[in-house]
Amino acid sequence: MCGLAVFAVMLQSTGGFRAELLGADMVLAVGGYLTTRTLLDAAWSHPDVRMPLGAWYRDHFKQRVPLLLFTLAVTLGLAVALSPPAQAGHLGMAAIAGLAHLGNWFDLALRTGFVGSDGDWYADRPGQIDPLGLLWLLGLFEQFALVWPVLLVGIWWVAGRFGGRSGGTSDAGPSATERMAWLTVTLCLLLAGVACLVGPMRAMAGADLTELALGTHVRAAEWLLGACAAALVVAVRARGGDELPADSRGTRGSWWPTVAGVIVLAALVINAMFATARPADWLRAAGPTLAAGCVALLLVIVDRPAQPRPGSLQWLLGQGGPVELGRMAYPLLVLHLPVFWLLGHAVAQARSYALLVVGGALAWLVGLLLQDGVVGRLRARRWWVGRTASTLVAAYAAIAAGGFWLPAVVDGQLRTGKAPVALVLGGSFAGDLASALGGHGSGRYSVVDGSLPGCGLFSVPSPAAPHARVTADAQLPVSAPARSAGCVDWERQWRSMIDKSRPDILVVDLSGDAAARPDHATVVSPCDVAYRHDYRERLAAAARIWAQAAPGRPVLLADTRSVTGDTDPQSSRCYNALIVEAVARYPQVLLLDVDAALCTAGQCWTRTASGHPFYFDAVHLTPSGMHDLAPWLESAVNRALGSDQAVIG
Repeated sequence: MCGLAVFAVMLQSTGGFRAELLGADMVLAVGGYLTTRTLLDAAWSHPDVRMPLGAWYRDHFKQRVPLLLFTLAVTLGLAVALSPPAQAGHLGMAAIAGLAHLGNWFDLALRTGFVGSDGDWYADRPGQIDPLGLLWLLGLFEQFALVWPVLLVGIWWVAGRFGGRSGGTSDAGPSATERMAWLTVTLCLLLAGVACLVGPMRAMAGADLTELALGTHVRAAEWLLGACAAALVVAVRARGGDELPADSRGTRGSWWPTVAGVIVLAALVINAMFATARPADWLRAAGPTLAAGCVALLLVIVDRPAQPRPGSLQWLLGQGGPVELGRMAYPLLVLHLPVFWLLGHAVAQARSYALLVVGGALAWLVGLLLQDGVVGRLRARRWWVGRTASTLVAAYAAIAAGGFWLPAVVDGQLRTGKAPVALVLGGSFAGDLASALGGHGSGRYSVVDGSLPGCGLFSVPSPAAPHARVTADAQLPVSAPARSAGCVDWERQWRSMIDKSRPDILVVDLSGDAAARPDHATVVSPCDVAYRHDYRERLAAAARIWAQAAPGRPVLLADTRSVTGDTDPQSSRCYNALIVEAVARYPQVLLLDVDAALCTAGQCWTRTASGHPFYFDAVHLTPSGMHDLAPWLESAVNRALGSDQAVIG
């Protein structure tokens, strides 16, 4: 079941499958089950039924921490070469949060505006893979894995005191052992019942959907339901469940678990359909908890005492494939997204099944080498306290420093030239232009990326494009693109960026404003009279900022392509007419004719000269697209700095 849970997460991570319910919820429920089952089995095998808490923490630490540190370090190192500054800023902060196992709280704070003034870089690019996008799930898992064993020890002690084992002695009879086991089940159920009420109560209190999806206090119920299932299985075995009665060794006892398992699976599928159709209502109605409850029941059904003729589910999950998946579950969970991310850079627009098959195989191979070749040897060795502590402190400090300095390092790579300085302003496509000019150009210009994802001259972002979601939003309804705090106060943000960078030229792309957008009860587009009147005033305000903060500096104002993933051709034409009008009105402003460079007769490029995809998602450029666009863009900047020509294209 553990391997299948991780496989479901990998399906979701490809971006082509909606498997949220069968992924994160299964991982948490199975994690609670395995942790509880391991600790309770160890306690029953101990002469004085003492739970070996220290040994469990030591083994858990040896198995999890080295692999996590390796993944974070390698991902940050690769981000230096592969990430634009805005993405690097996101990855750096996410890595620091992941070190502390607080990835879910970092994502929650990011989506509620408590941190990250530049917004969530991936929310405006929902078709791109976040290599650290599962730190929220790993954070939840590790928080529960650290706290729950201590609580379980307390429950075990209470059960021993009131269940018949006084002082932890082992001379009690079978009835006392059974009372102790069933009292443990009862206490776990009470605790899980209280946890199950947290989500609905927070929903009734008006909690945000991000809290219901990412909050530790809400998702604890899923872990505890798995723990209850483990306690129940151990209690049944303590009663003598391993001893099969003579009349149950035939086929009589093998059919009912299969039927019960099919019923529970059907309930899980129905829950998944509801989650896909109405995700907001599903979250508010404790949908993840119900899913985890179904998984817990499946675990009870499957993990029965061995029988001569096991049920169909037992037989199916006991074969080689599921067993190998379970053995490699944690390495696959940690490694598959970074591998998918690398494949996405190597093969733009890779199909979902290709990511799953090829990326999954690569993640399995790397995980196998690390788990058996590195982590396995480390687990077998004795870890001396002094040497281990110093090594871990150095590793944690190095990764934290790398996450902190990553944005500055990536931004410094764009500023390769000593002069002149090109400041790029606008939304997410402006960030692509900055990466093309700074990362794929000749290095003549020092590029400052001042883009803000989802931002233009409007403070309200355009509607979201229906792309796949492969980050923590997997269990959230489709949301609007990221809108940073700078979208609301873009005038102040622009002035600040110009004052800090002192640019020789400004490159501005506001193409995100070309999309139709909601306005109260209606939807307006650049072809509407009210929109044009409002946008002329906003362009006038922008021109005043350029004239006051960067007097005499040329401003390359980009139009938009005829066809994009966010706008229709008519809206693009109307928007471009407003841009041409602004170029004619303000002498400082020159036209950067992106439409002429990328489109001909209404047909826009989709492939580079070498045949690679030009765009990730019909909006944002691939590295190959940036490479092909860079010479044209650099030539446009050259001409703008050397002439008064009004059109650059």
